[in-house]
Amino acid sequence: MELILFYLFIAVIFITSVALFISKNVIHNAAFLLLSLLSVAGLFVLSASDFLAITQVMIYIGGVLVLLLFGVMYTKNTKDNSVSIGSKRIIPGLFLGLISFGTLTFAILQENIDQDYTIPDRSVVEALGVEFMTKYIFGFELTAILLLVVLIGAVFVAGKTPKNLEEN
Repeated sequence: MELILFYLFIAVIFITSVALFISKNVIHNAAFLLLSLLSVAGLFVLSASDFLAITQVMIYIGGVLVLLLFGVMYTKNTKDNSVSIGSKRIIPGLFLGLISFGTLTFAILQENIDQDYTIPDRSVVEALGVEFMTKYIFGFELTAILLLVVLIGAVFVAGKTPKNLEEN
């Protein structure tokens, strides 16, 4: 059953990734990205990495994708959701992509990977939570202060209207 789910998630990731590059509609691209990220989270669940799966859903799907959709909806004309595709740099991009793919494939094939692996029988979320909230609490507090300052700055910048900008 796990092997079937693994191949299903891989197929969804592949199909949505290809569709992401082919589609010209930004909203459809966001939906393809959502399906791809959800499938990656499913792979994390299959490998008993529940913390990574939750992090994938919370940060990438909950944050980045929603931010992307709001940015597109607020800045683009709602009648024209298409993206112009095409570039003068397609040949160098394909060349660099093939070199990267070949290098990664070579490195993976040279690695001696043990096929027998064990999945932990208990969750690592509790151990990570204790470590993060005791040993690494300073980093979390510093990040919280930094995000608060960024949020206040964003509200300040967004609150300026063209009339307020003319006065300054």
